Amino acid sequence: MAAVAWVAWLGLAATMPTLALAQVPATPPPPPPSAPSMAPIPSEAPLPSCDDRSLVDELAGRASTRGVQKRDFLKDDHFQLTAHGGMFASDLLSSSYIYGGALAYYFTEDFGVEVSFDVTPLRLDLDKPLEEFFGDRRFDAGTGYLALAGLLWSPMHAKLKVADRIVHADIALVAGAGRLFHDSVQGVTFDAGLILEMFTTKWVTLRFDVRNVMAVQEAVAETRLTNNIIATAGLALWIPSGL
Repeated sequence: MAAVAWVAWLGLAATMPTLALAQVPATPPPPPPSAPSMAPIPSEAPLPSCDDRSLVDELAGRASTRGVQKRDFLKDDHFQLTAHGGMFASDLLSSSYIYGGALAYYFTEDFGVEVSFDVTPLRLDLDKPLEEFFGDRRFDAGTGYLALAGLLWSPMHAKLKVADRIVHADIALVAGAGRLFHDSVQGVTFDAGLILEMFTTKWVTLRFDVRNVMAVQEAVAETRLTNNIIATAGLALWIPSGL
């Protein structure tokens, strides 16, 4: 009996590795490598069609936000009556103040004509010490009257932020000729300058002028072409012409 039990134990020990291997699950084989995905070439992508309504609507929406916006103030066929005052920086004489007015008419939105009349005292501060030295007066001070006529051209329209509001404005160029009436001035007077017009209301606007008034002047035995700078600020009233 002992011999039979020993033989049975050896048979069981020989079959245990086989059973253990049978219970281990087999590892599945790795999947075959997949072919690399081919990305579409940009040149092969379909082009957008004009029949695509989404594209047409998008372009129409963009176009509607562009272009020139309407002005809230039109100058065409209007008279402009201006009262102004400021500084007259004389080239040969002493600087002083200036005041006056102007009347303009705009026959289009950008072009107009203007006549102006200003008053300024003309004096030479060096005349008093010269008079005391030489014993006679070398310059006769007086009042100068500046009459000009010229053309207006406003090629630029702008928007300025003033306080908490947006103010429309025009930047204009002016050039003309006339006469500065005074004994020290000879011949015709020419002027050229820049104007800033701020449209604060429908009828009254703010206007700022900077001009160079060129004239031949004589003072203290010196005669030459002078460049006199005028800087003024004023209020303008707009009047429809009804023409």
